[in-house]
Amino acid sequence: MGIIEKQATKNAIYSYLGAALGFITVMWLSHLLSTAENGVVRILISYTALMAQFANLGFVAVTIRFFPYFRNKDKGHHGFLFYAVIISLIGFLLCWIIFFFLKPYLISSNEAKSPLFVTYLFYLMPLTFFTVFFNIFDSYLRACYSSVAGSLTKEFLQRILILLVLCLYFFGLINFPAFMFLYILFTCLPTLMLLFYIVKQGEWHIRPVRGFMSKSLRKEMIKLSLYSILTGGAGAIVLNIDAVMVTQMLGEKKTGIYGIAFYFGAILLIPARSIYRITSSIVAEHFKVSRFGEIHKLYKQSCNSQLAIGMLLYIGIWSNIDNIMQLLPPEYGPGKNVILILGAGYLVEMATGINQVIISNSTYYKYDTYFVFILVGIIVLMNYIFIPIYGIIGSAIATAITVTIGNFMRYLLLYIKYQMQPYNMNTLKILFVGIVSLLPGLFIPYLHNLYLDIAVRSSIVGGIFILLTLKLEAAPELNQKIRKNLRRFSIEI
Repeated sequence: MGIIEKQATKNAIYSYLGAALGFITVMWLSHLLSTAENGVVRILISYTALMAQFANLGFVAVTIRFFPYFRNKDKGHHGFLFYAVIISLIGFLLCWIIFFFLKPYLISSNEAKSPLFVTYLFYLMPLTFFTVFFNIFDSYLRACYSSVAGSLTKEFLQRILILLVLCLYFFGLINFPAFMFLYILFTCLPTLMLLFYIVKQGEWHIRPVRGFMSKSLRKEMIKLSLYSILTGGAGAIVLNIDAVMVTQMLGEKKTGIYGIAFYFGAILLIPARSIYRITSSIVAEHFKVSRFGEIHKLYKQSCNSQLAIGMLLYIGIWSNIDNIMQLLPPEYGPGKNVILILGAGYLVEMATGINQVIISNSTYYKYDTYFVFILVGIIVLMNYIFIPIYGIIGSAIATAITVTIGNFMRYLLLYIKYQMQPYNMNTLKILFVGIVSLLPGLFIPYLHNLYLDIAVRSSIVGGIFILLTLKLEAAPELNQKIRKNLRRFSIEI
């Protein structure tokens, strides 16, 4: 796991630095912007994610799965990047045509409850264009075993720039329309940074190479692309339909509250994204030469490590939930249960490791298409049922249940087809450690100083969790890293 550990660590560092910056950004956004203004930012990002998934025509998955067959830097990887760019351009043009015909409906269905979204709808296609090519360039670099650039630009540098925009807005140097322009500009900028990095690294090979691609390889790539359009599009619906439906049913003000709460739940997924970025290429390489034992090993390690990290983050958020709500304006109060419910769903996502990465690179990738279509039906139905009853909490419930069902189906598929079973006694140990560590956080009396309370409560909960994890050897890979760092301070546990 040398290359995985090294790049995953760098990805995690940039991701957590980005998360810290994101925390500051979210807090500032909640105080500087109205709920409606926060809502329009969230809904634009959600629509962009939906459209970009369809617009890449499944080529992100094709890049991860089939790039090992093209890999040869001296020969320009046999023109692979040329095909990726051309197909993405075609996909974007198709997406723009669809948007052109759907635009009147988007305006008419949102102008009453979400007028700001209608005002700034013209930003949607530029955002989509740059998101499509960020995803393509990022997947290309990941396939070249260079996954850190994407994390650095998207998770870290972009958030520094957005904080700069917030400073300008805070001091009254720009108004909200200028804020939106700069926010969108800096959201698009990482794509250009990746393009520059690819050229600088000598990986900008844009000439097609005739005669390399066999008929059978071309056929397999087209087949995967078609399935990935469906899988990626449906997957994007599962991930973003909550914000879209909250906007449609409750309005952009509620979307603003939901979007701020969503960020805290999504913190749990940061370590997983760091692992996914590099393991996707490694797993594809293992499948190419049928190293199933190595894949199973990665699966087990990812489930154990991600569950431990996810559990620590979740109990940290839960024990500080009242403190978090004090940091937000009063109108964001309904987001409290949204944070806890979404967090529980994403903890399940963490606990199931790289299951989707394995399936998408296996010969059973079609099953994931079937799964996500089932999940789309489930999440849309549950949102329609729960939102009228529970409001934004209902959408969080729908998302958490859908995430749990989806990961259970993937677990069963890997168990049935490959006899991969990643859980053992350590799984129960981590759950036990999490429950024991959470209890003090729930019952410690409030210390009457917000920041002191956060520091003390977090230190006690985190300290108990790490100590018990080490003593019980609940997460061997993580324990090894923790002990290595503790030895630098002459501490042996």
